[in-house]
Amino acid sequence: MRRLAGLLAGCLLLAGCTAAPGAPSAPVTAETAATRETAAPAPTATPEEALSEALGAVKTRRLTVVLNGCIAYEIDSAGGSLKTAIAAADLVVFLAGDFVPEDLAGETQTWQNALDADDQATMDANWPRVYSCARDICEDPAAQQGLLDDAGVTADFGSMDLTEVPAQLDAMNEVLTG
Repeated sequence: MRRLAGLLAGCLLLAGCTAAPGAPSAPVTAETAATRETAAPAPTATPEEALSEALGAVKTRRLTVVLNGCIAYEIDSAGGSLKTAIAAADLVVFLAGDFVPEDLAGETQTWQNALDADDQATMDANWPRVYSCARDICEDPAAQQGLLDDAGVTADFGSMDLTEVPAQLDAMNEVLTG
């Protein structure tokens, strides 16, 4: 976790040190020079705030990727049950990890609000089975091992701390089923 935080902080610092390629520079005139001198300096974020913001963005992107996996297939398509198992496993791994947004329900709602009608219909069709499969993985990973093996899932759920995952799934379910 510290390496990731350091990496993100370094990337933020480097991003702030480089100019946008091909960005034209405006000529400095007496008017712009005077404006620069009298304008209040823009507030700058502390390194901790910048890191927190960057980590928040990473968490949101990871949640988006996981939720997009729930609409990447149609439940009645060939291999739908295996694709459901993959989506559920990815969701459980995500929720058991360190990158869950603090406002999981709010971020889930934001993601859902951005769906078009077709993607929302796919989510409505897929979510109940993804949710059920994810709950089953949390309750008894060993009992789901055959399905997970068939789906090509290699995560070791037995070694994960899944105690908080069911509550997180329930919070997401409440948002996604309205």
